[in-house]
Amino acid sequence: MKLKKKGEDETEIDVPVEGVFIYVAGSKPITDYVGGKLELNKDGGVPVDDEMSTSIDGVFAIGDIRNTPYKQVVVAASDGCISAMAIDKYLKGRKSIRVDWIHQ
Repeated sequence: MKLKKKGEDETEIDVPVEGVFIYVAGSKPITDYVGGKLELNKDGGVPVDDEMSTSIDGVFAIGDIRNTPYKQVVVAASDGCISAMAIDKYLKGRKSIRVDWIHQ
């Protein structure tokens, strides 16, 4: 794998690497569009419960907006799965999340 890096004179330099881990530091959730309707934590994220439900009934938050310290796609995908099952429960008026199988 090669990584291209710009030199001081803006030329591209090939840098040999064996792997890359992309880390985003200092990112802050973009929540200005909620207009003060949702509760926010001290870091500007939307607090959620175990099912990704917010302070407003029927509103769910997933991924970076919930201000998790783990900024990874796999975390957002997991959040999406959890919230999808919780939304199904909410819309159908169930008392618990329904799973397709039970481990025995």
